[in-house]
Amino acid sequence: MLKTILITLLVLGAVAAAGAAWAKHKGYCSADSRIHHITERVGRKLDLNEHQLGRLDVFAETLKGMRNEHQDHRTAMKDRITELLSAPSLDRDRAVALIDERYQTMGDRKRAMVDAFADFSDSLEPEQRAQLAGLIGDRMMHRWSHPRWAH
Repeated sequence: MLKTILITLLVLGAVAAAGAAWAKHKGYCSADSRIHHITERVGRKLDLNEHQLGRLDVFAETLKGMRNEHQDHRTAMKDRITELLSAPSLDRDRAVALIDERYQTMGDRKRAMVDAFADFSDSLEPEQRAQLAGLIGDRMMHRWSHPRWAH
């Protein structure tokens, strides 16, 4: 019995190590690599021309910039929340102000993201736009664990 458990653990460890090595080799371990992979895939599936690829790259750079800003802001916000919670009593007005600041930051960023995506979307032909909508719809259904045939 012990031998079986050890063999099973070794096999699972080997599979996990192989999966991690594959992911690292494919470059999906960082957000920037993942965004790059997705833009390459979208460009390939939609058969984009140079102008459209440029618009897609601008959208990808906008997303990367927003993510980096979000991460920086998140670190700063964590420190401020820790400071707020370490006080003997919770300063409610300051807590609400932190939440309002967070929503304001998100509100400021959403316009840039929508503009970058709209510029890319507007550069597509109607067939490409329909194909993109299908790709997004399929991905959303798959991501939410719905079978692809159910929609």
